[in-house]
Amino acid sequence: MIARTRQVIVLTHDDRLPEAVRRMGIPARMLEVSRKEGSVVAVLESSDPAHRALEDAFALAKTTELPPVAAARVVPGLLRLAIEAACTDVVRRRRIGRGEPHAEVERLLSDNLKLTPRLSLVLFDDIDRAGDVPAAIEARFGRSKREVYQRANKGAHHGDAGDLLGLARNCEQFVDGLLALS
Repeated sequence: MIARTRQVIVLTHDDRLPEAVRRMGIPARMLEVSRKEGSVVAVLESSDPAHRALEDAFALAKTTELPPVAAARVVPGLLRLAIEAACTDVVRRRRIGRGEPHAEVERLLSDNLKLTPRLSLVLFDDIDRAGDVPAAIEARFGRSKREVYQRANKGAHHGDAGDLLGLARNCEQFVDGLLALS
């Protein structure tokens, strides 16, 4: 009740509070404080985990000092992380929103850490339809988004020799499309 008439500042390392604020649509300004090189403190507006991973992927894809071999491995991993985070967000919003216990939803997510099962939960609300995921992505979002899914998934383990900046742009559209499903 005090927050209605006063500014409330909460400091935490735990992402559950910001996640709940985002999921419930509570108006709040969230900031991240981090220490950079030389103990320089940086305060930035906080974004959701999916867009944070995308921001990192874009930054690395644009970095000319990063060896191409490293970028080819790290950027797809960050893009996969962005897709996984979007899936986590959608599953939580849907399931908790319809009254499923929070602990059950978290158990479901922790039991299904891989990308394809999480996409199966998002696209079908059914973990057993993982085999249908690639075709469903193409049908719903287009062939280019199916390629994003495949390249991010494979590239996180083996690297990707393609246009990483273009892949990141395409992934951002895919993530936004996934988030719109919640």
